[in-house]
Amino acid sequence: MGRHGIRNQVWVAWLVVVWMVGPCLDVHGQDAPEQAVELGTVLVSPRRIPGLFVNASEFPGSATIITVDDIERSGASSLPDLFKQLAGVTVMDTIGFGLGSDGSVHLRGVGTSSASRTNALVLLNGVRQNRLTGDEVHWQLIPLEQIERIELIRGGGSLIYGEGALSGLINIVTKQDAERLLETEQGVEVGSFGQQRYFTSGRGRLGPLRYGASIHRRQLSGYRESTNSRTTTVTSDVGMEVLPTLHVDVHVLHSEDTSRFPGGVTPEASEARRRQQGSFAGFFDERSDQVSLESIWSGPMGLSLVANYFWRMRESDSVTTSRFATLTPAQGLSLRGGHEVRGGTVGHTLVAGIDLLDEKASTGTRTATYSESNKASYGLFAEETLRLFDRASLVAGLRFDQARFEEAISFPEFVGTLRFQGWSPKVGLSVDVTEALTIYASYARPFKAPNVDDFSATVPTGFVGNLDLEPQQADDYELGFRVNDPRVGAVEMAWFYTKINDEILFNDLSDQNQNFDTERTGVEVSLKPALPVPWATSAITYTFMDSEFRKSTFKDNTLPAVPEHRLTANVTVAPIPEKVFVWLDWLLVNDFFRINDFNNVTPGDNYGVLTVGARYVHKHVTVYFRIENVTNEEYTSFQSSNGVMITTGENPAPPRSFIGGVTVRF
Repeated sequence: MGRHGIRNQVWVAWLVVVWMVGPCLDVHGQDAPEQAVELGTVLVSPRRIPGLFVNASEFPGSATIITVDDIERSGASSLPDLFKQLAGVTVMDTIGFGLGSDGSVHLRGVGTSSASRTNALVLLNGVRQNRLTGDEVHWQLIPLEQIERIELIRGGGSLIYGEGALSGLINIVTKQDAERLLETEQGVEVGSFGQQRYFTSGRGRLGPLRYGASIHRRQLSGYRESTNSRTTTVTSDVGMEVLPTLHVDVHVLHSEDTSRFPGGVTPEASEARRRQQGSFAGFFDERSDQVSLESIWSGPMGLSLVANYFWRMRESDSVTTSRFATLTPAQGLSLRGGHEVRGGTVGHTLVAGIDLLDEKASTGTRTATYSESNKASYGLFAEETLRLFDRASLVAGLRFDQARFEEAISFPEFVGTLRFQGWSPKVGLSVDVTEALTIYASYARPFKAPNVDDFSATVPTGFVGNLDLEPQQADDYELGFRVNDPRVGAVEMAWFYTKINDEILFNDLSDQNQNFDTERTGVEVSLKPALPVPWATSAITYTFMDSEFRKSTFKDNTLPAVPEHRLTANVTVAPIPEKVFVWLDWLLVNDFFRINDFNNVTPGDNYGVLTVGARYVHKHVTVYFRIENVTNEEYTSFQSSNGVMITTGENPAPPRSFIGGVTVRF
């Protein structure tokens, strides 16, 4: 982005910030409106047992709760679009689609140095979505309109949810219930560069029976050459109250995706013509089927049991210089039990369980022998929460994970067994100092085993496999506070220090995945001030991150692709309350080095993006319109190098683009 472009956006941003924060600076000197601004008052399932609700003030960690209303107000068209306005989250267009279609999502700078890895555990209705091959998540296959709630928990405290939550958890719950016999929702969306999205869904309830189905279709011709994409997702859900204390739910998801990817280009080529494709262009074709069954028993004396089983099959083909295929069947079973007693001066909640997972990955070219990876893993966990005098919560837990890989791979050539195991303790304390103020502290040590792409090359290129990789283990410390006061608004601040032993990063200087000891120190701030007018809301987030190598020849160097400063601002105005809404989002990302630049010789280009939109609601109809990149800046969120100089690997973002749509509910 040009210097004048950043300067203009900074002036606009400062005006927005002053307008939002100014009324709060003297809030005690005037009659402030009695409007409570919430960051999310209840975490539905931090204990992963429906019914064991936890108020946010009792949770010793940083969490963001995103509801249906939040999704609608955001104006987002995809999950990466939605996440990029949150504190501590980095979103990059690693594939090159642009337009918020897909990409990588990282929490607290963990995983950005390797681009495709997520290093956060992602669940959809309790089922792990991280790929066995590379830990990536294909966000495009999860329809935004079907989501009821998202719980984003930062840090390594996800002891109950499962192995792999090195930087946190993204727990997605879809819409499953209705109040009437039939409730329907339909929508159409069109925009620049061939963007089209269509969806229809229906949900209902008949006595003890709940049911629902949906179909979503998204396609675009793309801003750059070779970015055509077509995605179809079909879902169905059935739930039954078999007994007053026993609930059974079945979730089915089928998706098909055919997309062309343009490949990265050099900055020089991008400056000459941003729409051109790179030398590594191609396409992939993917089909995925997933079925999950969950049963919930609520017994006497605070007892509860949950069983969750899933089966999934993914088949994908990608083509660049050759046709490469991946088959990844998987199945898993999770059993969890809980006991809760509330009341008096002391209450307690105990959750314990076991996770079993069996996954397979067959990878290779269609004309050659496939490599086979078979992973069998299990995890045992227990977590106790004591609620003292209804003011303090003490949490302590322990998890043990073990993973066994049976390998028959080609690059490197290896037939044998690889084993990884680790213990994950956790302790946390939150205290309600006043009704409006909660402070907390926590420590966790998450564990993450390598994935298939970590120790095996998928095709015989210059990449060198590494069978000697150690599993990743982090020490995660966090201090924070939350304020929710009608006079001031809602404020969250968290300080964290994450020390990762044996973090797996791709070293482009050796063409190999290797273990590195790293550390990240940061501060996250979220502010939703109480404004003196009822027809406007605002929000600001700021993330500071200092990330370094702790050992090796790169000691004290900054980790690539981890921004030191990240700021977002939002203003929403309702000139006609509950009917007309106008909003503005601004994102600024500053001070980072390009991916793979372990020597810190190629700084990335800072960028800022402005988006404006409007929404009109009349009874059952919602009409909306959005303009992205209003100032028409030339920027890219994905910037890489080969560790020595800038070669290919830059995905130019689209210029100013428009999108609009209509949603009808009955």
